[in-house]
Amino acid sequence: MKNVHFRRDFPTRVWLTRTFLVIVFCWSTPLHHIGAAAPGMIEFQLGQDARRGIPIMDFSSELIVLGRDGQLHTLSGQAKESVRNLKSTYEPATTAEMRSRLQKEFGRNFEVLTTNHFLVVQPRGRGDRWPKMFEKSHRAFVSYMSRRGVKIRRGRFPMVAVVMPDSTAMYTELEKMNVDAKRVAGIYARESNRVITHDGGHQKLIAATLRHEAAHQSAYNYNVHSRVVITPRWVTEGIGQMFEPEAMVGGPSGLKPRDRANLDSMAQIRSRYDGGRSPEFVSAVRDLVGSNEMFNNPKTTADAYAVAWAMMFYLAERDPKHFAKVLAGTSSRGTYQPYDRFARLIDFERWVGSDIDQFAKQVAWFVQSL
Repeated sequence: MKNVHFRRDFPTRVWLTRTFLVIVFCWSTPLHHIGAAAPGMIEFQLGQDARRGIPIMDFSSELIVLGRDGQLHTLSGQAKESVRNLKSTYEPATTAEMRSRLQKEFGRNFEVLTTNHFLVVQPRGRGDRWPKMFEKSHRAFVSYMSRRGVKIRRGRFPMVAVVMPDSTAMYTELEKMNVDAKRVAGIYARESNRVITHDGGHQKLIAATLRHEAAHQSAYNYNVHSRVVITPRWVTEGIGQMFEPEAMVGGPSGLKPRDRANLDSMAQIRSRYDGGRSPEFVSAVRDLVGSNEMFNNPKTTADAYAVAWAMMFYLAERDPKHFAKVLAGTSSRGTYQPYDRFARLIDFERWVGSDIDQFAKQVAWFVQSL
């Protein structure tokens, strides 16, 4: 199982997932929502270490386990058969436990710093710049969502951010996670619930990537998205795109919508859709609502991210009531329930209160006004 968001050094991104299983888990979801009764803890082997967690999904060949630190583990073969049932009930790991485990995992060349919401792993001696950036991004995310009526609920685990010393070290870490990525500045991996980036290269690009990926992490940990629900990518990636601009977390410098706009996305819409005036813009909105195909096709990936940004930014800035409805609606759907094109179109028009073509025209007018 692999669910990864990552930002490339050029304006395209790729979604990696094993198609036979889409499993996401909202850390703030009460355990009794998963089944008739919360399952007891099990002990399982992860490499040389014995770990504990609760089973989330049991397939014939795989067992999905939620560890005490919030990570999802896929057990198969002998690992699945050798799990041991425990009588104890599930308890999340403490911050101190997670910090100790991270220190052991990354070794003495790294330090693990604690903030109010994060455990930040970074090379020793890098100061507090990274912890401050993650904390600032998260606080801005929560504030922005709360002001627009989105219901926030804190997760059960500290969020983990890993900063490698350079891109080479980051790619080595991604390889250990079985993530095949090239020319990326960072990722958010939902399976491990970690953001991973590096402390080298173009700092403005890395900072924008951090804000994008940190927004995903905040959304999945603070009940904006649900990790047991299939969420349309125009919603998740639209939010990631929204938080890339520095002004989104910069206080007074981002007071006006124009200041908070994603300039890369606006440039893509200008060049590809004549600023939204092209009839193809309406078609793109309809395609994004109905499926994720535009994200999966390399020829339309950049278009998908740009239009998704425009849709979510319009809702957040001009129609926050329906913005909150879209997020509440997508996060409260049935667990692992398939989401076909017809259902997505029906839900969308119910949540935004208008038909898709009219909505697309409103988005286009909004983008032109910026």
